[in-house]
Amino acid sequence: MLSATEIAITCLGACAAYVVWVWYQLRHIPGSFWISCTKIWQIKTQMKGKWYIEVRKQGDQYGDLFRIGPNQLLTTDVDIIRRMAHPKSSYTRSPFYQTFRFNPTQDHTFSLIDDQEHIRRRTNFGPGYTGNTHVEACVDRQCARLVDLIERKFISTSKQYRPLDLTAATFFFAMDCVGDLSYGRPFGCLDEGVDVHKFVKWNEDFFNTAIVIANFHWLTKIFFKPPFNRIYPSTLEKDGVGKYIALAQAAVERSFRDGKNRRKDSLASFIEHGATKEEAIEELMLQVVAGTDSTAAGIRMTLLLLVTNPIAYNKLKSEIDNAILKGKVSTPIRDTEARQLPYLQAVIKEGLRSFPVVTATFFKRVPKGGDIISGHFVPEGTEVGHNVLGVMRAKKYWGEDADVFRPERWLEADKETFEMMTDVVETLWGAGRFKCLGRSIAQMELNKVFVELLRRFDFSVVSPQNPVEVMNSGFFLMSAMEMRVTKRETLQI
Repeated sequence: MLSATEIAITCLGACAAYVVWVWYQLRHIPGSFWISCTKIWQIKTQMKGKWYIEVRKQGDQYGDLFRIGPNQLLTTDVDIIRRMAHPKSSYTRSPFYQTFRFNPTQDHTFSLIDDQEHIRRRTNFGPGYTGNTHVEACVDRQCARLVDLIERKFISTSKQYRPLDLTAATFFFAMDCVGDLSYGRPFGCLDEGVDVHKFVKWNEDFFNTAIVIANFHWLTKIFFKPPFNRIYPSTLEKDGVGKYIALAQAAVERSFRDGKNRRKDSLASFIEHGATKEEAIEELMLQVVAGTDSTAAGIRMTLLLLVTNPIAYNKLKSEIDNAILKGKVSTPIRDTEARQLPYLQAVIKEGLRSFPVVTATFFKRVPKGGDIISGHFVPEGTEVGHNVLGVMRAKKYWGEDADVFRPERWLEADKETFEMMTDVVETLWGAGRFKCLGRSIAQMELNKVFVELLRRFDFSVVSPQNPVEVMNSGFFLMSAMEMRVTKRETLQI
């Protein structure tokens, strides 16, 4: 009989042999030898908060397909990203996605790796994410509350300085939009400009833990089971994600109880299209986590790019002013009207391109028989992810000034180039069967919020030499971004 030591040595040897074999299968694909050997570089880079920048450097050095771990590759080719996500593709989601569960026994549409169940959920939930009149009314209400908050607490004059933390304000706007859309009422963040349930603090505290679990998928098999599942948030918690789970449960119970008399919101649509209570709760939680940070980052970073680029900033204000004077913009602006403002649409697209709001890898598994990617054979089981910043800064898509924030590129492009650029920037939200369900809602929020703010206020950066500290592990954490806000006096609204 083998001793415990011999068993341990045998197991370690088997693990080492497996790692070597996996690495050897991908030896022909470009990439750093040391980075490809272990996941140490990934974890170290993510914890330092420099993930998206360092990954782009790897892509610039090694090309459209490069190694990022023992069994992981990243691509900068949008054709590959779309091919993996095509409805008829045999690619599947990797275990990376399951690390984003909020409940150890329940999946939501982002964490699901079972293809058939994922399709069923998307079919049930999809109609609830349509940009309908309810959605527009919710966004209008929260735009009005954001404007009111700024006017009450953050207007500066020659005699009074009252800086606005744009990082916080945009998060409060996005969070209260989610509350109004699906929870029956806004959460109250915009009432006084406070993170009422301390979600941001929870997110920051969980940052490093999430990085480790996301890189070592096998840890989920441990944390899904007692007693280790205590790492997951509980409804007994007063703040953070646990509090939002409790709010989601209350909203779902109320909607089921009200039956045909329920409020006609996104949650009602989920239920009426067949969602169970558990599925609806998980989807509402996904809205809180995925539907807030990304939208808020898009608003704040696009506004930062605008105010640090006076030409673009003044062009957008002029377009808004002229549209108001010609009666082409209502109060509040309608989504259909915003879509007819070409420079606004160019600014939104260019803002998302210049600062992609989510840079996670979104790994997919190569199907049985392997695949040819960028001229290389990739064996089955290999995980292939997105080099998001690399895509959004690739000269082959954007030209020699790919690093420059220049909305005019969207207006100068011919039809074919415009459609190509649009397809590329849309991969930020995923593609095909993996595309973000909330994409149309996010677009409506972006369409409205810039107009409602810039028709009333002027913004300037308090510390242009260091406007904001950014941490990125695939998802963003940002420090305060202080803006001096003044009221515009020359335009009648």
